[in-house]
Amino acid sequence: MKMSWLFLLLLMACASAPPPNTTAPDAPIAQGPWAEVPAMELPAGDPAIPIGFLRDVADALLKRPGASVCDPVRRVPIKGLSTEYCATVYVAGPPDSMSWRVTEPIQGDHETCNPFFAVKDADHSPARVWVVGYIHNHPCAAAPSSQDLSQWPTDAFDPTVSMAEFRMIPGNPAPAVFRGEEIQMSSALVAQRLDGTRFFLRYFPTGEVQQWSQPRSKWVTLGTCTPRRLSPPFSSAPQCRPGTLRLLNE
Repeated sequence: MKMSWLFLLLLMACASAPPPNTTAPDAPIAQGPWAEVPAMELPAGDPAIPIGFLRDVADALLKRPGASVCDPVRRVPIKGLSTEYCATVYVAGPPDSMSWRVTEPIQGDHETCNPFFAVKDADHSPARVWVVGYIHNHPCAAAPSSQDLSQWPTDAFDPTVSMAEFRMIPGNPAPAVFRGEEIQMSSALVAQRLDGTRFFLRYFPTGEVQQWSQPRSKWVTLGTCTPRRLSPPFSSAPQCRPGTLRLLNE
């Protein structure tokens, strides 16, 4: 009987423990919305981060010191000068009037940044805030790394083992649904090349990596990628199919 009670208490403790990197009481909290990026009403027909919102974020993020600093010869970030920034992206508001928002960015170093996945919004209560992912920059306009694809506001799966079969929906505790359409978890990468042109990528927990094509005016899927384990042989490049991830040259 004593063992049964101990087992029951253990189950209760496990069930009540908050998952890491979400909304644990001691989790770092990001403040939103970022005053430099206006909130955008959710557009119809696109349940993931929209291109218009990404452009607004890029205009503000890439003005930050070091955000586009790159060694022009070696095409690698410069330690002490190049800087990555992470801003948490989320949706907030009542079910019939949600908007895309982003937090004040967190400054990292020349090759990485670590986003916060708990948000305090200035306009809405926590019950009306759903964290979707994060937006960051690469100073040398490189493709997403394994670390980029591994960071999500949930611990429901291990992306280095296998990607989820379905695109995940942020829950708080109910899923984020706007006018009957479920919002999808997604993160994004914005960058400026040495010639001044920009590219925009978004990617999903299921591994799809998409790039915005301006000539075609749509998102183009570049491949489906899985992060590599950070163990020998060390590699920051994810494993993608049908092959190495290649950005559109537009």
